[in-house]
Amino acid sequence: MSDIVTSFVRPGDEDGDQASRPSAGLDLPVWPLTLLFGFFPIFWVLGLGAFAAMIAAVPMLALLVLRPNTRVPAGFGVWLLFLAWMLTAVTQLDSAGRVIGFVFRFGNYLSATIFLVYIYNCSRRSLPFSRIVGLVVLFWFWVVLGGFLGVLFPHGNFTTPVELVMPQAIGSNDYVADLIHPKFAQVQQPWGVAEPFVRPSAPFPYTNSWGSHLALLTPFALLYATTGTADRRWKRWAVVVLLPASLIPAFATLNRGMFLAVGIGVCYVALRFGARGQVRWMAGVVMAILVGLVAAYMANVEDVLSSRTEHSGTNDSRLAIYEEAFTRTLESPLLGYGAPRPSETLDIPAGTHGQFWNVMFSFGFPALLLFCLWMAVLVRHTHSAPGPMLWLHAPPVMTSCMMFYYGLDDTELVVVFVAAAIVLREFRESARAGPESGQRSWRTPDRLSQPVKAANRPDSAMPRGTLNP
Repeated sequence: MSDIVTSFVRPGDEDGDQASRPSAGLDLPVWPLTLLFGFFPIFWVLGLGAFAAMIAAVPMLALLVLRPNTRVPAGFGVWLLFLAWMLTAVTQLDSAGRVIGFVFRFGNYLSATIFLVYIYNCSRRSLPFSRIVGLVVLFWFWVVLGGFLGVLFPHGNFTTPVELVMPQAIGSNDYVADLIHPKFAQVQQPWGVAEPFVRPSAPFPYTNSWGSHLALLTPFALLYATTGTADRRWKRWAVVVLLPASLIPAFATLNRGMFLAVGIGVCYVALRFGARGQVRWMAGVVMAILVGLVAAYMANVEDVLSSRTEHSGTNDSRLAIYEEAFTRTLESPLLGYGAPRPSETLDIPAGTHGQFWNVMFSFGFPALLLFCLWMAVLVRHTHSAPGPMLWLHAPPVMTSCMMFYYGLDDTELVVVFVAAAIVLREFRESARAGPESGQRSWRTPDRLSQPVKAANRPDSAMPRGTLNP
């Protein structure tokens, strides 16, 4: 596995020159990022996949504490206020099990925060643009590979070392069992359906988690496939081949939310490229959309989705649980309930099936306002991402839609924060390098680089020291 990790993240000639320069002694190392994105399958096999981000965040936090002059992006105070308000909601918890769930959820939020601050403070010398994108694409590769495991071995599962040492009183909990006992797919057969729905989930506990991760990671894969130096050509072509291949497990999930999120992100980026006059990139995105639509038609995805919707009643259940979550939050509007609670009418908990509803129900309306405001900050501050880096603006935009029907407090939030941190770091480094700096963090081939025709517009402005527009 180490060879695979190295092949994806080894810097190119230009990045290697940067990496070989003498360090001022303050550069942050890359290995904590590699620990999560590169070696995630090991965590999964050990039964620690749900805790991988928290484990990787521990050395990051220690390194940030030891490093002087740690910076945070503009608007970061909004997110800190959200975390502080979330902590006050712990007073609403009424059982040890809910306290454990709260600690787990808060740990995921804190881990995403640490990833954002860590990458924002990494220099281009220690963490070149190509290297961090390559690491996240490697994570995307593991997700796609897990999807194929679910397609080929839908009933596959195994016992992990963590499961063996977990006390029975804790391990017998259904949610804990889902986290520490990996399954390759969720096999569902609603009443009235002749054949079961085989929905890949590995390397995550649930199919929806697989779909949300694939949606948020796809912009990274598209960025990697369309940019880079010449010595990475085989890697780019590997990603180009794997992108359409990933449609096989994606279609198998029957995950409408994933299709919607990817459609929004890809179409949005295509329109933005067109507005900047980068017609070739826009045409490439449109071609990718057409390939996806043709593949969906040939795979008869529409009919299968209709069958699942008809027999499962997921739409009615979601609307009912959303309405209940809002109504019950009105009874505890400031601090919520600290965690999801059993529904009064359905067999699914209130405050689930969507980050928006989870934050509202668990932590109250003020926390929901702060969370949404922070997401708006990320969207606004990454809006002018230059050149092909515009792909990294897509995850925050997609999250603004996905949070209404997906939970995003697992590794998904890490992916969104990483995308934003990369763009914000490039703006900061470019400003520090000065307007005359010719330093670039990832050279794009001339055949992929198109001049920005409306260079005087803020939307298409390209800060020096980042990428060719």
